[in-house]
Amino acid sequence: MSRILFRHIVADLLRVMLLTASVLVTIIAFGAAIRPIMQNLFGPEDLLQFVALASVPMLQFALPFAGAFAGTIVYARLAAENEVLAMSAAGMPYRKVLMPAIGLGLGLFVVMVLLVDAGVPRLWTSMDRFKTKDPTRLFISAVDRAEALAVPGTNTQLYADEAKVLEVPPAPGAPETRLGLAGVAAIELGPDGRPLTEFTAEFATVDVYRENESVYIKLLFHNATAFRDGEDALLYVPQAEPEAIDLGRGIRLKPKHLDFRGLMRVWNDVDGYHEVADARRRTERALESVDRWKCVEDSLASSGSLRLVDAGGRRTYEIRNARLEGTRLLPQSGGVIELVELERGVASRRASVDEATLVADARIEDSAVRFELLARADTVADLRGFGGGGRWPARIVGLEPGSCAGKARADEPIASLIAEAKAIPDAPAGTARAASKADAVAAADGMSESIRLVRADIVARIVQRINQSLCAPLMIVLGAVLAIRLRGTNPLQVYLLSFLPAIIDILLISGGEQMLKEATTASGILVASSGNIALAVMIVVGYRQIARN
Repeated sequence: MSRILFRHIVADLLRVMLLTASVLVTIIAFGAAIRPIMQNLFGPEDLLQFVALASVPMLQFALPFAGAFAGTIVYARLAAENEVLAMSAAGMPYRKVLMPAIGLGLGLFVVMVLLVDAGVPRLWTSMDRFKTKDPTRLFISAVDRAEALAVPGTNTQLYADEAKVLEVPPAPGAPETRLGLAGVAAIELGPDGRPLTEFTAEFATVDVYRENESVYIKLLFHNATAFRDGEDALLYVPQAEPEAIDLGRGIRLKPKHLDFRGLMRVWNDVDGYHEVADARRRTERALESVDRWKCVEDSLASSGSLRLVDAGGRRTYEIRNARLEGTRLLPQSGGVIELVELERGVASRRASVDEATLVADARIEDSAVRFELLARADTVADLRGFGGGGRWPARIVGLEPGSCAGKARADEPIASLIAEAKAIPDAPAGTARAASKADAVAAADGMSESIRLVRADIVARIVQRINQSLCAPLMIVLGAVLAIRLRGTNPLQVYLLSFLPAIIDILLISGGEQMLKEATTASGILVASSGNIALAVMIVVGYRQIARN
């Protein structure tokens, strides 16, 4: 085939493919923007920017259909005008007739590899960041829909009756935007999803700051009333000011946001991946809980006493004449349990109770396990000679066993943590140590499962990207082969025969990817690749029929 003819056919294929891809991408990208539009998250300018960002990821789905259409239309025209017959009569083999489609397919394969491995992951990240570019819209949209807003980067659910943008006087250090919220209610959730703190406020402000392309929000609650789980009192504060929140940190990169090198970095250093790191922290905390409960049980079993120190080290609480049954503290040898409060080593108050409860403090999320002491004492003696001892607190939180030094596990490999959890000795059923062992084993199993799922997701992404890159070039060649094979047939009918395999191929790639995310299996790889294999078989069969006839 002469270079002029080759360039002419390639140019025709490229023109039709680009035109078709542009139309398909525009439609698909606007479809992706429908949900944010309905939620009033975008203005007119933002919408155009979001559609532009969404267009690149959508190309990976539009190009296979555009390639099939280009191959069908161009070669159907060549066949209808007997140009294919003329080239064959001149002694040109059909493989050379198809060479423009094959050449463009090879070039498209390179483009698809770069697109799905470099372009699409970066654009997914940009789209996620774009949605949080204007936090005020997130708040206003949630208020308009009468829904609670999950404050990005926190475990707080925020609800408001009314929201409006306030004017901010220009001044050094002033926020870019200030949002006023009226009738505010908020819930802070613990790591297990249980509400820890509930509070309401008459009014709140949300200040938005921008620095080095990062977005920060600062919440300020006025006349707030708070209630903590397990406490019998409401806390009123005229003004509550949580720490500033970096919205960029709220976006945690997943395998779909990473290119091949990033995926390999996660594979080789899976311990540092955020999902695995979270599971590791839960496992370390669970193992720490086993150690602490063992220390508590041993101390009470040997001497009937236990010392608990608060987080600041200012107060110490000594429990005397007690034994532990589950999480209940009962008198060891009849009588009552003595609770002694010491301030800086000097006994200040003493109380006597029939029983108490010792439980792990669910509000503390780090690996240093702390306890809550729950007790009701009717009589409290002041040991300093100041008169009555006052009221003994029904709940004392943030306590650590004074004689228990936690084991450092930060540098231990994950395999050692899993082995340690499996090797924990059995404890009598119903005891706190038995429950903590079950939690440690479950946390270790969860950590192993998180590693498996992360690596399965990486394999799924790689297999999906390889097959997605092969799909478009195969569709161009299939459209060209079918157009020559079915010469004289309506081109749209021919395109339908290539359009259906393209849909099935995309569905198989997606289905195989989902299977591989659950578990890395040969069946998942086969399902993801079966569509491309079927396209290749159709091309070979069609070409043999053309060559024979």
